[in-house]
Amino acid sequence: MDCEYQFVYYSPEHKEQVLNVLEHLWPYDRSKFADFFRWKYENNPYIDTVLGVAALYQGRVVGFRGYFANRFIINDYSDNLIILHPGDTCVHPEHQRKGLSVSMGKLAFQFDNKQYPLFMNMTCGAKSLPGYIKMGFSPLEQKNQLKKYSLNPLRMWRYRQDKARKSLQDDSRFQFGRIGDFVISCEPLPEQMASVVKRQGYPDGKLCFYQDRSFFEWRYRNVMHKYLFYFLMKEDIAAGYVVLDVNKNNQAAAIIDYAQACDNAIETILRKIIESKCFTVLSVYSYGLDKRLSEIFSNLSFSEISPWRKFIPQKDSLQEPVMPLLVRPVKEHFSEQDFIIHGVNTFKFENWLLKPVCSDSA
Repeated sequence: MDCEYQFVYYSPEHKEQVLNVLEHLWPYDRSKFADFFRWKYENNPYIDTVLGVAALYQGRVVGFRGYFANRFIINDYSDNLIILHPGDTCVHPEHQRKGLSVSMGKLAFQFDNKQYPLFMNMTCGAKSLPGYIKMGFSPLEQKNQLKKYSLNPLRMWRYRQDKARKSLQDDSRFQFGRIGDFVISCEPLPEQMASVVKRQGYPDGKLCFYQDRSFFEWRYRNVMHKYLFYFLMKEDIAAGYVVLDVNKNNQAAAIIDYAQACDNAIETILRKIIESKCFTVLSVYSYGLDKRLSEIFSNLSFSEISPWRKFIPQKDSLQEPVMPLLVRPVKEHFSEQDFIIHGVNTFKFENWLLKPVCSDSA
């Protein structure tokens, strides 16, 4: 590698040059870059400063690795375990294939592991997976995706042809506000959602993804995504909620967040969503489902296999390659003991309680 490359921790003076590099990665309107970066890295409530690494060539930023933080707890709400998710990684095209991505990742191993004990990668692809394995990341669980497709072939065809971006508010298929026992909104209700999660509770002996009011006030301000919030109400109190991450043409949605404070609330909301017939495809990652939720999605005909596989050419299949969740201790050199946190072996998937909204891509 050219000795003129330097690898340094991100500092605010790098911001404009980092945004210029990310232009080669983010498929977004450049006018929104600063807002997106601010939301994702600067306003994250679980870190005091942007956690990232920059690659410099002759003093200018030519590469960047950012880290997205989430809070987890084990047994006690006072636990404050901040897990880091490798997020945006980009190297300027003129400097690619020189090992910069891996070198930036290795510098991140020197983050304070008392504050940040683990990395968890939730977004690696086929091209980036070998690099993460080379850096010592280990597969934790496959990211299998369950989908429910429309039974209308014409809608399937239209979904695949329609590339236009549409707002939810301007789409006449959607209704908002209080509708019987449901509230449907484009905005979160942080206090209600935090209350549902608290009443649902967290199981002991697991690394549990933590969601409080501050989480909900921050997490769904992502300017690059459209979210749809469904609440099942008991009078004026939410008994459960489901959050959808809606695609640009409003025809497909990923189920990324859910909780219930009474039996069957999630299932009731899902049936409401399905009965609305607003979406051609609904999807959810299986890694966020316990046995009870897995049974609910199975009963609602969510499956890893598309019913349209016979009619879709293999090269144009809706089925995506299955990538793993990856974990690694935040240390340059580590042993199996470094996966043990408060007596819990974090290298065993059954010891985690995750949701798709943990991922920075949601």
